[in-house]
Amino acid sequence: MKKIAVLGANEPSLSFYRQAKALGYHIIGIAWAEGAVCKKYCDRFYPISFTEKDEVLKICQQEKIDGITSFSLESALPTVIYVAQHLGLVSNGYECIKMTENKFAQREAFRDAGLNVPFFQRVKDVDSVEIEKFRFPIIVKPVDSGGSQGITKLENKEGIKEALDYAIEHSRTREAIIEEFIEGREFSVEYLSCKGKHYNLQITDKVTSGAPHFIEVSHHQPADLSETQRTEIKKVVEKGLTALKIENSPSHTEIKMTAQGELYIIEIGARMGGDNITSDLVRLSTGYDMVKGCIDLACGDFTKPVLTKQMFSGVYFYSRLAPHIGEIIKNHTRFPEIVEWELQDGPLPEANSNADRKGYFLYQSKEGKFTIYTE
Repeated sequence: MKKIAVLGANEPSLSFYRQAKALGYHIIGIAWAEGAVCKKYCDRFYPISFTEKDEVLKICQQEKIDGITSFSLESALPTVIYVAQHLGLVSNGYECIKMTENKFAQREAFRDAGLNVPFFQRVKDVDSVEIEKFRFPIIVKPVDSGGSQGITKLENKEGIKEALDYAIEHSRTREAIIEEFIEGREFSVEYLSCKGKHYNLQITDKVTSGAPHFIEVSHHQPADLSETQRTEIKKVVEKGLTALKIENSPSHTEIKMTAQGELYIIEIGARMGGDNITSDLVRLSTGYDMVKGCIDLACGDFTKPVLTKQMFSGVYFYSRLAPHIGEIIKNHTRFPEIVEWELQDGPLPEANSNADRKGYFLYQSKEGKFTIYTE
């Protein structure tokens, strides 16, 4: 039985832990005890911060792990790479993490690789903003945060100070990036990369709330695209993965397509995507278990992915933005397409981030996107 160390154990990681446990892996969980709801799936759990690199390394040496991962936690990747490099395990290199953990560094790498990039600027305070150089609308966001936190869309320069303060508040380095907003359809693209070769698994249609907080409302696979569009997206993403030196890991890319067909990578994470996309939807739509693929890759057992199904899958989230989803979840037995669901108790909070959602359901269908109830 392979032994995998998993950094982080909070609620967004539940789907990964459940699937890894069902697959029979020996799981070493490392995370703060507070909020570690995934602890129950661990064969052994260490209640320490995964930012303590040397402590984590010591644990992994003692446990004689076969691989290490962090599922979708961007903040854990520096420790994943640190431990893997010290133990001779599979991972990306240090140069990769310097680019992937910082949105400004990503923009520079994409520009240098000849990819489309919006005009952008890294700033620390309102006095350093060269606002006259931007075409509105613009997006203001932290350089190093995820989960749709700290993001503001502005139609003009009014409110720029408040937007910067909001972004910097959610940044570990106290920095923000401003960039021109790209109008268009949004997708995520899921890959596994091994020894520098990139294997596409799926492209996902993403539905978000839009301004002001861009909260993710639902995801659907496969994305509604022509084969030509699909091919172009994969070409651009693979160029981006290579530019960021993503060579031995899963990746989750957010990309936009304009009405003119131009493609802009929003960002790439050298990790699996959250929101059930990689832990469940890929498996439901393609027959390929990305959790197993990710762990096999980390343990040095990777084989070329084989996609055995052509199904439709998706997830709808219950929040103030989609209160009707709660009723569907309560009546889930009426819908054979629904394969998994969760509904939390309590009132719906204001929808300011992805953390303010209170439930979801997953579907799988042979016929197409589950659209009895739409967004």
